[in-house]
Amino acid sequence: EPPPYEDPKRFVSQKTGRGILQGNWRKTHDPVMCCYKLVKVNFKWFGLQSKVESFIQGQQKGLYAQHNRKVFIWIDKWIEMNIEDIRKYEEETKRQLEEKRKREAGMIDGAP
Repeated sequence: EPPPYEDPKRFVSQKTGRGILQGNWRKTHDPVMCCYKLVKVNFKWFGLQSKVESFIQGQQKGLYAQHNRKVFIWIDKWIEMNIEDIRKYEEETKRQLEEKRKREAGMIDGAP
């Protein structure tokens, strides 16, 4: 169950008027986007392979549902972005992730 501020059953976009998503909204709202995602899992460790691969694939549906819910809830933040804005956002996110990886790698290695 999502927190109230991320619940599509309560959210209405201020900029587009989209929302509240209730009932069979896929048939009553327009436009609707369909997105297919290919997930490959390859975990080669004898005795654990099938269990780990099954677990990971079982988690994917929930992770993608959570992500797509947030994309909808955040529509007012991205609806007016152009391609340059998107590229800047991607670069900033890439930089932040790289910094986080370095910090966490330092914690794992015991570095300050």
